[in-house]
Amino acid sequence: MTKFKKLWGLFFSLLFLWLALRKLDLQAMAKVLSNIKHVYLLLFILSYTIELATRAHRWMLIQSGVGFKYSFFGEILCYFFNNILPARAGEFFRPYYFAKKGLANSGKTLGAVVLERFFDGVMLFSMVLISFQQFPNNDLLKKAGVIAGVFYSFIFIGILLAILKKSLYKKITKFCVAFLPAKVKSFIFKLAIKFADGLSAIKNIKKLIKILLSSALCWLSSVTTFWICFQAFSFEGNFITSAFALTIMSLSSLIPASPGNLGVYEYFCIFIISNILGHTEEQGAAFSLIAHGLSYLYILVAGVILLFMEGIKLKDITAQNQKDI
Repeated sequence: MTKFKKLWGLFFSLLFLWLALRKLDLQAMAKVLSNIKHVYLLLFILSYTIELATRAHRWMLIQSGVGFKYSFFGEILCYFFNNILPARAGEFFRPYYFAKKGLANSGKTLGAVVLERFFDGVMLFSMVLISFQQFPNNDLLKKAGVIAGVFYSFIFIGILLAILKKSLYKKITKFCVAFLPAKVKSFIFKLAIKFADGLSAIKNIKKLIKILLSSALCWLSSVTTFWICFQAFSFEGNFITSAFALTIMSLSSLIPASPGNLGVYEYFCIFIISNILGHTEEQGAAFSLIAHGLSYLYILVAGVILLFMEGIKLKDITAQNQKDI
């Protein structure tokens, strides 16, 4: 990870954090927080735990041979490293973790990570379409739908090629990276081959359907967690409203940012709640503080506990990633 990439993510985070906080009335925000319904905070934690459990269950389906316990641990630690390292570096943790446990080689796990993100993309695009029912004239949603549709269509084509025409997939990959420096070209090509090797789960149609249904359950759990946080602030809105808000928040995570998506999350959360749902900016800021802060604290505490339990060190992960590359 170069210093430039780290500084670039930090720049975006500070910029969006400044945009989010520059006009806030802190006293009004404190008043909003004082009126929060605390029972919903406990429900939020419970729902977030269920959300992580559903994602761990999906991982079991995507990568055979990994039981629920290590899928759950891997999920939490992946989030943990995403929250403390820039550029979502935690995504590269599971290849190391499952290889260390002797459950799966790093190449197949890396492909499974990309496959998992593809299914998330399918669900995200579906949520965009569902949100149109309640926000048919929203320009932001229309643009998000087009961008998501085009982006995941290309990924889907790549997956089909990797499964059905692997030789053609290799030729196209070599052509696309031909103009890059030798080291970069070699790295991307090896990554692409590892990705293709990890797509074995999608060859079985029954398993594919199970993964799709599991992905739907994952995102239903995520929407439920968001909806519970809405109730804590007495915001009006049904599940479709919550799905809409979560969709925009998920798309905003694609913007380069510092660890934990700090700044970007707050800006878009305030924008959605104040500009689209009609609440005040202070209510939006208070909501982002609770929704982002609670989930971050949950992962931080659980991640530190698991690091000690599993005997994992950050320097070991870096060394393993360099070895795989």
